[in-house]
Amino acid sequence: MQPVQAKVAASEFRELDVKFCVDYKVGTRFAIKVTGGGLPKGSAGLLSTKSIVLIPGDCLTASLQLSRPNGFNRFAFNANLKRALSPVTHNKDLIFLNSIRGFASHLTGDSENLVAGLAIGIDTGLSKQFLQNMKSTGLTHLTAVSGANCAIVLAAFWFLGKKLRIGRKFRFFGSVAALAFYVLLVGPQPSVLRAAFLMTVVLFAYEFGRKVWIPAALGIGSALLLVTDPWLVADYGFWLSVLATFGLVILTPKLTAAFELHLPKSIAVALAATIAAQLWCLPLLAELQGGFTTYSILANLLVEPTVPLITLLGLLSMITGAMSNVLGTALLSVPELFARWIVFVANSLSAAPVRLLGLPTGAIGFLLIALFIVSSSIALLKRNKLAVLSSVLLPLIWFGSQLGGAATALTWPIQGWQIVSCDVGQGDALVIRGLDKIAVIDVGKDPDLIDACLDRIGVARIDLLVLTHFDLDHVGGISGALRGRKVIEAMVSPYHDPRPEAEALKRTLESIAGEVVSPKLGAHGTLGNYSWQVFSSLEGDAQTANQGSLGIRFESADVVIYTMADLDEYAQNLAVGAVSASSKPTIVKVSHHGSADQSPDFYSKIEADLGLISVGLGNPYGHPTSKILKILSATQTEVMRTDKLGSISVRIQHGQIDARVSGAR
Repeated sequence: MQPVQAKVAASEFRELDVKFCVDYKVGTRFAIKVTGGGLPKGSAGLLSTKSIVLIPGDCLTASLQLSRPNGFNRFAFNANLKRALSPVTHNKDLIFLNSIRGFASHLTGDSENLVAGLAIGIDTGLSKQFLQNMKSTGLTHLTAVSGANCAIVLAAFWFLGKKLRIGRKFRFFGSVAALAFYVLLVGPQPSVLRAAFLMTVVLFAYEFGRKVWIPAALGIGSALLLVTDPWLVADYGFWLSVLATFGLVILTPKLTAAFELHLPKSIAVALAATIAAQLWCLPLLAELQGGFTTYSILANLLVEPTVPLITLLGLLSMITGAMSNVLGTALLSVPELFARWIVFVANSLSAAPVRLLGLPTGAIGFLLIALFIVSSSIALLKRNKLAVLSSVLLPLIWFGSQLGGAATALTWPIQGWQIVSCDVGQGDALVIRGLDKIAVIDVGKDPDLIDACLDRIGVARIDLLVLTHFDLDHVGGISGALRGRKVIEAMVSPYHDPRPEAEALKRTLESIAGEVVSPKLGAHGTLGNYSWQVFSSLEGDAQTANQGSLGIRFESADVVIYTMADLDEYAQNLAVGAVSASSKPTIVKVSHHGSADQSPDFYSKIEADLGLISVGLGNPYGHPTSKILKILSATQTEVMRTDKLGSISVRIQHGQIDARVSGAR
């Protein structure tokens, strides 16, 4: 996709009727190109939709609600599909490709959908828990189509041409044509384009006897892509692909030769490739994951032998399924058996202890890791003594610093905890303990995650259950919070939420809680040694559920706590007059997972010492955003995030805030 050329005026961020076509899929959303309407022709944005099924190549006229993109973003706007004004028309040139994608989109179960993920990069059917387990074990790359997939497809067609004794020229062009078809099928993703270019160059050199220095080909291919699409410079997927390929090219031969002295060749090659790719991706992995997934090398070794089989057989079943659903389903059963092994490995290793080895982050951390990578590579290739020494000393320093962290994680939560921010992914769940009384503010969206957190900190009874508003990421886990636990009092937002789920949940609470209240602005009460007061409750004046969510201030002799729910900048600005700075340590549960919709004035007014951000790892919203991080930095508020640290337990003694984390899942 080309960089955005048109600049959208601020007045145009409203509901508009436009003509657009779906360009390609980004996670659960679509990139769109506007072809006509109220926006400059060619403007590009991200479309979110739940009301209509769309696939790349679809075009229609629709009413879109536009909003600004968050932070540094290649797209001119975000759009929500309000209503379709014309029937969807399909691109005739893409009908067969979309039939393949359509077959993949109707698969069920993690193992079947994993086949689609490995074969053509469609992983939307995978369960959230399995996706998290793949992240925990370093296997997420399997469903991100890249160099490995392109190499498998190209090699398969080249090998077939060789066996059929097809001439060199026809074999080359046939293999390249097959690769081009595959790129069209999976979409023009940065890693796919780079890999396709590199694979074509390498195949040409091999077939026609030309010598190619692969690092140079990689550099030229990457540079051409950056010239074509400069926004790739900010794309993590692009850089991970480039770094992994570079590591494979320069280190795999040496590592393979060393491992072959003690291991069978097949294992030596697999181990060398895995280590080489992981090593050169370390700087970005540290930033994205907060550390190195300790079981990733083992997990990749266990599953790699099945990947080519699943990719090729899965691709064959997808293509067949586009023509005959029955035959495609039958063929799918073979790669699905191999995919079950990957599901088993990911689920098993993700349950093992100490799944994440912390690595230094920030600019200094990035430089230290880069130094380790370069020194290790030189040590392997040149046997330089200084490089060998550096590559040994740096890991020793890292591992030494992590031993204490691993030991404390096993004793989580911190003794005498007063606050726990439960890691519930992209959602909210905060626990406050006042002497022997427990308040739970929101419960995330996954029942198992909130149940596990409450079990681990020993919560058997909830004295005050607060559901700040009825968005799924705040209330979806309610059944887990209620497992074997009694609720004394429940508190819900007085904002009238028209969603049927909200009324159903209110009725559920009325049946299990001793009392259910909807507090107005200024309502107050006690929780053990805490007093609490509602500082934001807009009720009928709220325009959205986020605006109408409950903001509550808790205060004890030791600490002040602000729970911000999903309050937006408008609601926060209205509440500025109701809050004030305190001489006591102050902790804030940052609003809306660290979105950009925040009020600098509010955070400046409360002068918090610690900001807790409950956010999911690798979430598609860019949370926490650079805006809120800058706001917290300006107020000298220390930040702790559940995506990088896991659940966070906090104790306040003698004016000192102590925290201990469980480690990322």
